[in-house]
Amino acid sequence: MKSSLRLGMLIVAAAGLVVGCDASGTPLGGTSSAPTVSVTPGAGGGGEQAGEPTGNPGSPSSPVATSAPTKAKPVSDIGSANACVDTNSVGVQRALASLGDGWRATRASTDTPGDCGQLLWVSAVGGNSAGSPVHVLFFHDGKYLGTATSEPYAFTRVVASTSTVTTVEYRWLAGNEPFAAPQGGPATMTYTWNGSRVVMGGTLPTEVTNPHR
Repeated sequence: MKSSLRLGMLIVAAAGLVVGCDASGTPLGGTSSAPTVSVTPGAGGGGEQAGEPTGNPGSPSSPVATSAPTKAKPVSDIGSANACVDTNSVGVQRALASLGDGWRATRASTDTPGDCGQLLWVSAVGGNSAGSPVHVLFFHDGKYLGTATSEPYAFTRVVASTSTVTTVEYRWLAGNEPFAAPQGGPATMTYTWNGSRVVMGGTLPTEVTNPHR
């Protein structure tokens, strides 16, 4: 009788051991002490080392600072660091070349960068004598607009200018006076930038457009 009782108790104890553990020896219903780590394969087929966290899941990602794209400022080829219109600049020389051979700049607007007028000018002469023809070239916003008159005239001089208005004085030979001292005139014309084009104020006298000598 005692032998049967002892045998029954051993069977019950063994059954308790089987029910309380799984195949790995971890108690069922318990929590493993080792953290679960997800391993992500790398480019070479390997993975990150187990136990090394891939980030901090509890904190928000830091914003990436981006700068707004800067708008490129148009570059003018008629000026320089010290002048809104420079007679030696590529743009002015190109405008002079469009007039033909032998034209050279003698004077120009004196505006400086940061305070450039809407209407800039360059005076050019087509020869070396006192009676050589003169053209007045106009520029706006870094671009060549054209000449004040379709034909060049001698004894032409810019006498005043503002941001939008250039005043030009025309003289002519009245008699037999030397070219260096014309007595005819002056006839004063204004050239105004109206926001889209240059407008000439007044009409040139025939003594300028059709000189007698």
